[in-house]
Amino acid sequence: MKFLLLVLLVLSSTLALAQEKPSPWGMNYFSFWEGHSLDDGKTAKNEKGGRLDDGLQLFNLISTTYKLNDRIGLDLQTRIEHIPMTYRGDTKGGKDTEPSWRFQGLRIGISGKLAAGEKWSLRGAFNTDIPELNGRDASYRKTILNPGLFSGLNYQIDDRWSVYAILSPRIFFYSDDDAVEPEWAEAKRDPGEKPRAILAVSPSINYAINDKTGMRAGLDLSFRQFIESDPMFLKRWPTSASVGPTFIINKHLNIWTYVQTWPFDGKKMHIETTSWGAWINGIIF
Repeated sequence: MKFLLLVLLVLSSTLALAQEKPSPWGMNYFSFWEGHSLDDGKTAKNEKGGRLDDGLQLFNLISTTYKLNDRIGLDLQTRIEHIPMTYRGDTKGGKDTEPSWRFQGLRIGISGKLAAGEKWSLRGAFNTDIPELNGRDASYRKTILNPGLFSGLNYQIDDRWSVYAILSPRIFFYSDDDAVEPEWAEAKRDPGEKPRAILAVSPSINYAINDKTGMRAGLDLSFRQFIESDPMFLKRWPTSASVGPTFIINKHLNIWTYVQTWPFDGKKMHIETTSWGAWINGIIF
C-alpha cells in the first residue's frame, strides 16, 4: 500500500512538472468563409454579380509550429478547402454540386513574432509550398515554389481603437505558364492572367465595444503581376469592402462576421454583388 502511494505521488509530481514546463509544440488555425449572396441566397457573388469561381467555400489554414526560441519557430501549414453543396452557374443551365474537400497543399517556413514596436506587432510566417505536396490548384497550375508572407499587423491606437491588416505578398514560379485548374478555364479566364506576383493587404479599422465584442470595417486589396504582363506591371484586382461585428469567445475562437460588397468595381454596391462571410481563427494548443 505504501509502495502504491509512493508510485502515485511520483506520477502526480511528474505530471505537475510536465504541465509547468511549456511545450515547444503549438497549433493554430485561420479560416475564411465565403458565404451566400444576399440577392439569391445560393451563391457567393463577385463584383459582376456572378458567382465566385468556387461558389461557397471554407478555406482553412492550419499551422503546426515547433518553437526554435522565444520569438520564432518552424511552421508547417496545411491548407484545406471545403466546397459545400452550392448552386453553380447562372439562372439558365445552373446546377448543384456535391460537397467536396480539396487538399490545397503544405507550406513550410518560419513563423512567430516577426517584428514589434511599442504599439504595434507583426506576427505570421514566411513560407512556401513544398514541391510535390502543393495541393490541388497549385498542382493544376504547375507551381514549383511560391515564397511569400502570411502575417497579421496590429497597431493599437488607444484602448478601444486599433488597426489590423493581413499582409500576404507572394511570388510564383511555374514549370508550365499555360497550365490552369478547371475552374479557371470554365470562368473563361486567360492562362496569361495567372499571377507571377501578388501584393495583397487586407486593412481594417476596429472598435472594441468591450473585452469580448467589437466592430470592424475593412478592405481586401490585391495588386497582381500576371504571367503575360511586363515585369514592372501591377494591376489592382477587384477590391471588396466588408463591415460587421467581432466576437472574442476565448483564445481558441475569434470570429468576424461581415457583409461584403464591391464599392469600386463591376456593379459596385448592389444587392447582386453583396454577400456575407466570416474570418474564424484561434489557438488549438
